[in-house]
Amino acid sequence: MRPAVRVEGLRKLYRIGARREPYSTLRDRIRDAALSLTGLRRDAPPSASRTIWALDGLEFEVQPGEVLGIVGRNGAGKTTLLKVLSRITPPTEGRVELRGRVGSLLEVGTGFHPELTGRENVYLNGAILGMTRKEIARNFDEIVAFAEISDFIDTPVKRYSSGMYTRLAFAVAAHLDTEILLVDEVLAVGDIEFQKKCLAKMSDVTKQGRTVLFVSHNMSAVAGICGRGLLLDHGRQRALGPIAEIVDIYLRQGGLNHVSFEGQPLTDATVNQVESGLEIVASYRTEEPLALPCLGFVISDAMGNPICGTNPKVDGILTTERPKAEGRVRVTLRSPRLLEGSYRLSLWLSDGHEDLFHQRDCLVFDVVQTSDFKRVSPRVNGPVVAECDWHFE
Repeated sequence: MRPAVRVEGLRKLYRIGARREPYSTLRDRIRDAALSLTGLRRDAPPSASRTIWALDGLEFEVQPGEVLGIVGRNGAGKTTLLKVLSRITPPTEGRVELRGRVGSLLEVGTGFHPELTGRENVYLNGAILGMTRKEIARNFDEIVAFAEISDFIDTPVKRYSSGMYTRLAFAVAAHLDTEILLVDEVLAVGDIEFQKKCLAKMSDVTKQGRTVLFVSHNMSAVAGICGRGLLLDHGRQRALGPIAEIVDIYLRQGGLNHVSFEGQPLTDATVNQVESGLEIVASYRTEEPLALPCLGFVISDAMGNPICGTNPKVDGILTTERPKAEGRVRVTLRSPRLLEGSYRLSLWLSDGHEDLFHQRDCLVFDVVQTSDFKRVSPRVNGPVVAECDWHFE
């Protein structure tokens, strides 16, 4: 089967520090003159400019009907890659082959003309994709219903809220007849119900044989709908493979394997496996002594979904000893029993009344599965061992 997307030796160079405008308007010249008079303009000389490879040597293929999750930290090149694929910006080197029409949602309102109404922008976007008016009309009612903006469809989009922009933009991209869909951080804007609709729609379009490239920092969403993942790091292709492996690498590359907060209340933390379960040891230090030092924790799975958590106050064991400015807390978890996999630890410190310090995902740790539970699949049964009493009658 021929791939829907093929990328070979893709590189994109940007020049930083030099103004290179092919033309300037009267407004630009007036602005530049005003800045020069006020001394605010500081044009860098040509020698001061530098270059940066936003994309550097990417090589991958995406098959028809496949959902590829693209992950990486801010500045990794994710959005630049989608802009090259959608032909918004050309590559500096390399080749991109796309088989089919491409629909994209890269930024809120991208491709919308602010003076046109929602209705006019739907037809404009469809025309840009090469569709006939009849093709667009066939999907129009479904687009409006999905976006939930029927009362405002004939209102200029410049008066839309960011949520309305996003709903309409995603509805257009997802419902028009394109073979390839590029989606960048669609879950960053919008309420929970809209996010669920977007994820469900992306799942539906893949069943129709359409190809999706999905960029998001929401690892739970990425793992839920993507089969494979591409990890970018400073423009380079760091890893390509099954989504679970890519998410695990991404979480670890964020520096979550250790704790060291200079000048912060939390000084160190460890998670160890002991015979009776898991042992968490954490130290804290504060400028002012705490009358009721309370160090709590939450354990989440690799996607950030909370599994369990507690603190001494919840367990009713706070003491009234003399105030302390530093201390060490050791707690052993006898339950729940976690299955094999990667987990994340979040810690917070309070004085028994209000939170003073909260550090999310300060530690990543692995649980190695014992032979007794080899038959239990975390993917199917979840990460926690269910300890049950069975009676057959």
